[in-house]
Amino acid sequence: MDRRGFTLLELIMVLVIIGILISIAGPMYFKTVERSRIAEAKRMLGMIRMAQMRYYAEHAIFTPNINELDIDVSNGKYFNMELTASVNGITPGTAVSSSGYLGAVTRNNVQNVYGTNYQIKIGPKGDLCHDGTWPSQLGALIPQCS
Repeated sequence: MDRRGFTLLELIMVLVIIGILISIAGPMYFKTVERSRIAEAKRMLGMIRMAQMRYYAEHAIFTPNINELDIDVSNGKYFNMELTASVNGITPGTAVSSSGYLGAVTRNNVQNVYGTNYQIKIGPKGDLCHDGTWPSQLGALIPQCS
């Protein structure tokens, strides 16, 4: 007897194996993709920091209004730039904190598989921190603000 094709059992086994591989590789893929999107946030925050440092050199104070800086304040694809900063009492040597930062970006909902709109802030020394809504799946990539 000449038999062609696959049996139902063989097809089910292939689907089970594919499902197991996807369940292992899927979370790692999404984590890698989100980490690459954080590069956009770091670029935006670096622009804010450099503009704030130029503003500080001219006025001896940081500005809480990002619109006063010499940069384009348009939003990115995955992050929205915050237009205010908490600059009271900070100097170029101050570490970033939840109450003292030069600028911040917030994750928007574009292809956001983790569902949290976390915020990343930058300080005068270029250090980064996040608010408490950081996805635990991303690990300790950026420390939480104090």
